[in-house]
Amino acid sequence: MDEVRDRRYIKEIINEYTTRFVAWGPPDSWDLDQFKTLENMIQEATNVTVNANTLKRFFQQRTGNPQLATRDALCSLLGYAGYTDFVIKKTRTVEAAAAEPAQEKIQEKQEKAMDTPAPPPVATTPKPTTPEKTANSSRLYIYLLSGLLLVVCGYLLYTLKIKEMYTDYLLSKIEFSVSNPKGANPLTVTFSYNIPAPLLKNIKLVYEEANGDTAEKHLARNVGKVNATYIQEGDGKCILEYNGRAIKTLTIENRKQGWSVYTRNERKGIFRTLPISEAYNKEGYASLPLDSVVPEARPGHLFVSYVYYKEKLVDGDNFIYEARVRNSAKDYAIPRSDVMMYILSSTGMHGFALNEAGFAYIKFISSEKMIKGDEFNLSNFNFNASEWHVMGIRVENKKSSFYLDGQKIYSLDYTTPIGMANELILRFKGCGAVDYVKITKLDGQPVYEQNFDQVLQ
Repeated sequence: MDEVRDRRYIKEIINEYTTRFVAWGPPDSWDLDQFKTLENMIQEATNVTVNANTLKRFFQQRTGNPQLATRDALCSLLGYAGYTDFVIKKTRTVEAAAAEPAQEKIQEKQEKAMDTPAPPPVATTPKPTTPEKTANSSRLYIYLLSGLLLVVCGYLLYTLKIKEMYTDYLLSKIEFSVSNPKGANPLTVTFSYNIPAPLLKNIKLVYEEANGDTAEKHLARNVGKVNATYIQEGDGKCILEYNGRAIKTLTIENRKQGWSVYTRNERKGIFRTLPISEAYNKEGYASLPLDSVVPEARPGHLFVSYVYYKEKLVDGDNFIYEARVRNSAKDYAIPRSDVMMYILSSTGMHGFALNEAGFAYIKFISSEKMIKGDEFNLSNFNFNASEWHVMGIRVENKKSSFYLDGQKIYSLDYTTPIGMANELILRFKGCGAVDYVKITKLDGQPVYEQNFDQVLQ
C-alpha cells in the first residue's frame, strides 16, 4: 500500500474520530488531558498502549506514516478489526459510490421501458399482457425495505455513536479534587466530587496506598465529599473510575516525620520506603546499600531519595539550603550519575539537577518556572559526580539562585509564592550518598542541620 493512499486513509481515520468525539471539538483544539483519556480508551479496548504524545502528533501534526500498530489500535477503537479491515471497508464504500450512478442509469432505463406504451399489435399476433401491476408491487416492496433499513441504521447510529459521544461529554463535566493532599502519616484527606447523575451507577473510587494495597468505594450521591485515611508512607493515589476505566487520578503524599529513604524504579512500577537507619555508613554519611533494594528494582532506572519531612520547616520563599553529596561507583551510581536537590511545600517546589553529561530532564525549577533538558548546558562545570560536592539553593524576593561548590550556576525569577516548605529531597540515579544537610534563614540563623555520623531512627 503506497504512502499517498496511506495518507488518504489516515485522513479518514481522523475524520471518523472527529465525528465520534464531536463534543470535544476539532482535534486541533484537543489538549493533553483529552489525549490521555483517548490513550486510556484505546488501552481498555485493545490492550495496546499508544502514548498520549504520540496521539497528539498523529491528530494535530498529521504524522505522515505512523506505525502500523498505532493505526491498528486506532481503527480497532472505531470498531474495525484493524487498519487493513478499515482500508478494505473504506475502499468498498468508494467503489460502491462510484458504481451507484451506473446502477441508477440502468434502473432508469428499465423503468422508462416499462412506462413506454407497447407498439400496436400485428393483426396475426395476439396482444401481450402488460406487467404494470407486478412492477408497482416490486417498487412498493423496495420502498418499504429502504424505509425499514433507514430506521435500523438510525437506531444503530444513536446507540453506537450518539450515545457514546453523549457519555464522553458527561465524563468531561466530572469535577474531582482533594484538599491538603500532603501531610504527616497517617494522613486523612477529603475528596470533593460532582458527577453527572446518569454516570453515577458506573462510578467508583479506588484508593491505592504507596505499597500497592487498594480499597474501593461506590458513591451514593452524585455531589458531595468523602474522607479517606492513608496508612502507608509514600505517594498514594485516589483514582476515579467509570466502568473500570480511570477518568481522573489524584496523588496523595503521605509523609513520615523525620528522615526516610525511598527506592523507585518507575519503568517497572516498583516503589519501596525504607528507614533511614538502613542507609547508615560507618564512614559518617548516608548511602543505601544495594542489598537493601529489591532485586527487580536495581537494573537500569533505579532512583534512591533521602527525604526529610517536617511541618512548617522554613519559609519556602526566603531560605538557604545546602547539602554535600556524591554519586560514585562506590554508591552504585547508574551511568550519567544524576544528582537532584529539591525543597517542597504543599503547593510548589524549588530545585535543580546535575549529571556528568551536563543535561538533565528537569534542570531548574522554582514555583511555576521550569528549565528543561537541553535548554541550559552545564557541561562547562565539568561536574564529576564521583567526588563530593556542595549543592545549594538560595531563595530571596522571588528569585532563586543555584550553587555548586559555592559558585552560582543559574538564577531564576518566579511569580507564585510556594509558602511554608515542609520537605527536603536529595535524589540519585543509583544509591548516592549524603554527607550533611543544612537549612538556614537568610540572615544565617540555623533552622535545621543533620550530619549522618550516627545511626538515625
